Amino acid sequence: MFRVDDWVLYIQFPDATSESLRQPKKAVILEVLGNKQYFIWVDDPSIPVETRRRKVNEENLKIID
Repeated sequence: MFRVDDWVLYIQFPDATSESLRQPKKAVILEVLGNKQYFIWVDDPSIPVETRRRKVNEENLKIID
């Protein structure tokens, strides 16, 4: 569904009860892995640089309108 360099919204815990955990963060697709998984770069300065690159499932990503 997504391609390398696509900007998306990443929602780490979409089913969480806490609003802060459901808050979407802007991210860019770095690599398409198959099986609906991707490596992304989360564009959030509050997250340490070494943990901004993440392997995620497609269900945690949304298209930016």
